[in-house]
Amino acid sequence: MDNIVNFYFGNSESNERVLFPEFVYDDKRVVSKIYVIYRLIGLIFYSMTLTTCYNIEFYIGIIIAMFLSTINNVRYEYAHMKIYGTIFPSITEYDTWKRNQYPNSRIFFSAIEFIIEIIYFIKIFPPHLEFYNLCKIGEGTLKINIILLFTIYIILTVFSLCLLLSMCFYTNQNQNRESNQNSLQIPIILNTNQTDECCICLDTDNTCAWSILPCGHKFHHSCVSTWLISHRTCPICRLHLMRVI
Repeated sequence: MDNIVNFYFGNSESNERVLFPEFVYDDKRVVSKIYVIYRLIGLIFYSMTLTTCYNIEFYIGIIIAMFLSTINNVRYEYAHMKIYGTIFPSITEYDTWKRNQYPNSRIFFSAIEFIIEIIYFIKIFPPHLEFYNLCKIGEGTLKINIILLFTIYIILTVFSLCLLLSMCFYTNQNQNRESNQNSLQIPIILNTNQTDECCICLDTDNTCAWSILPCGHKFHHSCVSTWLISHRTCPICRLHLMRVI
């Protein structure tokens, strides 16, 4: 989807030039349309096969759930097809239009359909696949379809959990690294006979506590502690302290 920019004149008296970003909807939704066609074919197929079975009551419920879900998907895709090429004043206007199409209703109807199919699968478990008449062909295809969907959902769930755990682990590692960096401790030399000059404050006050870095350079402990809050290197030789401490 593209954004285009046009210029409009606002106040005619001041002749101010105002910039309005526009949003052009050009998403063809090819995958979504293919999915809807697949659902329509499936609905027709199950309507022709499952209605020939003896225990038709439960299958009627499945077909009705499929019908409602499929019709809702058709409605949603048709609404998008009608606005193809439409120029919205802004992306916010498009988002408002999209919310008015109730996109979450697709999840609602699909969830109802899937729950009914899972109940059916539990009822006939373990599944036996037979294809000697129209009813058995419909039942066998429905069982295979449920198994495939269930497998896909399991794979997606496991993948999502692994991704979530890896993100949490990565975040914890970063937090621990930052904590270790923030808790960088420099030993204090309680030496009041120090005569060197602290190159940070340029003072030789030996009544202060001094610290020595791994590179051998000495500073007032308060000075170098303040320095290390925003730096990880020696003020003199630029030795990276996290690599040696």
